[in-house]
Amino acid sequence: MTVSSTTRGPVRPRTGRLSGVAIPVAIVMAGTALSLFRLPATAQDTLWAEDGGIFLNGALRNRSLSQIFAPYQGYLHVIPRFAAWFAVTFLPPNSYALAFTALSCLAVGVVAALIWHCSSALSRNTYVRLAWAAIPVLVAAGPRETLGNFANLHWYLLCLMPWLLIKRPASVRENVLLTLATLFSAFTEIQTALFIPLFLFRFKDRAFWPPRLALLVGVACQIITDLVFPRSAPTDPSVNWWSVIEGWFLNSSSAIVYGSSQQIILTVTRFGWVPVALAAVPFLTAFVMALVRGSRMERLMACVFLLASIGVWSAAQAMNFQPYFDYARFNATQWQSFFLSRYTLAPSMFLLDLAPLVAVVATRISGVALPAILGAFAVVLAVYFFPPTVGRDHGPTWSTGVQTARSECRDTPAATVERVPIAPTGWTYDKVLLPCDMLR
Repeated sequence: MTVSSTTRGPVRPRTGRLSGVAIPVAIVMAGTALSLFRLPATAQDTLWAEDGGIFLNGALRNRSLSQIFAPYQGYLHVIPRFAAWFAVTFLPPNSYALAFTALSCLAVGVVAALIWHCSSALSRNTYVRLAWAAIPVLVAAGPRETLGNFANLHWYLLCLMPWLLIKRPASVRENVLLTLATLFSAFTEIQTALFIPLFLFRFKDRAFWPPRLALLVGVACQIITDLVFPRSAPTDPSVNWWSVIEGWFLNSSSAIVYGSSQQIILTVTRFGWVPVALAAVPFLTAFVMALVRGSRMERLMACVFLLASIGVWSAAQAMNFQPYFDYARFNATQWQSFFLSRYTLAPSMFLLDLAPLVAVVATRISGVALPAILGAFAVVLAVYFFPPTVGRDHGPTWSTGVQTARSECRDTPAATVERVPIAPTGWTYDKVLLPCDMLR
């Protein structure tokens, strides 16, 4: 006697795929909300630097989607320009600042989810992977200048890149996801070229090839753009490499441990460089421990994280050295103007990556090592969740500027364009040119 398919009992739901999607979606939502919550209301309603002065102005001048490949200072900035095109095409002018803030925080949430997904190549432990995913959202230096704007999204993409290159895709769908993420990251940040040496990792495994080829395509397009549309001739002073070395300690481990520019100023001026050196000890110890006790993969990633932290900081200084980075020549008065900037983000994020990594390694030594290390890690991130300063928390607020511009356009029938101010005030491109036909 045969049993029909309708009498075989209840069919168990396929929950594996749903749970595999639910966690990344939850990370995106939580990462977006936490990123937004770290920014005060004034900062959320203020456009920052290139977001308005370059990307939004560019989208207003040319509303074609093709403008996302327009060069700026020798490079492509595809994701920020796409965000500007989206805002101009689908959103009202008074919402541009809030839209840029929310969408860029959403992008950080996506970066966190991708790190969660790719970190399974290093650990299957849920808490370890959540610790890595939390770094872009909670890193202390984020709100100062980089969080909540597309002008600095490229730093987060730079920190994502090594994760994209070490995850072996298990399906065609996953391969497409990682390949597209790699391609658009490279289309937005030329420094992703620093991770091309990771191609040597499992080079013969063809499953890794599509994301790696995408990185090569993106970097090649960046190089061609730089050759055809070179950046402005540098007028910066010559690099003081001793200041670069000191700067790495200040803008990586000290930025993590002391959390703010003000605290670093107080520490250095009162106690000198000893506390700055001590702040680096836990991270350098984690690096050595990973080299000594880690697996081959863990040793590789320990080297990637530390060298990337040093390399990204050094490359940024070599290309953009300024007198306010010349720490070795600072006197007492100059130390009062010290500040953590956008260049702080990537070096501190890469250094933070060492903490969950050493937690994995330490589990082979002690059963309590994992909760102890991750607990300390969580405290460090939580303590500096609320930033003492945000670069744009004094405005000028976009909604107020648009309201003023709308009044001017209505009161002056002959007016065609109104200039709406953005932050930072006094920058070369600190206005957005809004057509009056969008405001009347």
